Amino acid sequence: MQIESIPLTAGARYTIYGCSDSAMTTRQEVTVTRVLPTPEFRSAYVNSTRGCYRLGTFKVSRKRSEFYLDLKASGTLIIPGWNTGVLADHEAHNSFAMSATMNLAASPEAIRELIEKNINPNFSQFDRIIAYPKPLAEMPNQQGILVYPEADTSHAVILQMREKIGGAEE
Repeated sequence: MQIESIPLTAGARYTIYGCSDSAMTTRQEVTVTRVLPTPEFRSAYVNSTRGCYRLGTFKVSRKRSEFYLDLKASGTLIIPGWNTGVLADHEAHNSFAMSATMNLAASPEAIRELIEKNINPNFSQFDRIIAYPKPLAEMPNQQGILVYPEADTSHAVILQMREKIGGAEE
């Protein structure tokens, strides 16, 4: 299993957005310390086709510990620099959807601008990006705004959201 190379630079700062194994949106500001020449696939368990790719190592701001830079290539945004202006829903609003989608606290337009800066050519989960410009409880029907409503999907949460939107328009 091989992915397209991600142009990371040792010593550079990046903001990484993804979805954790517990279905929560994550945002991490890191400094890459070492980049592997080719990404290494790490299976989730023995003989598994599921897993992540090891790209190198990184440090988190003001910490000495180094961590492996492992990520799911198709579902991770890598943005050059820190302080991108877009937080995860739980960071901005102290509430979170936990829907196995990428829930970002900004307008759809601001999120599209952020995604244009993404350097991960393997990212393909545009259907799973949801905007939460306000806290979840203040959103209509307590659901976010699909950033790419036209993207093909088989994700159950997104299909339910589209169904509700379609039902509300009738």
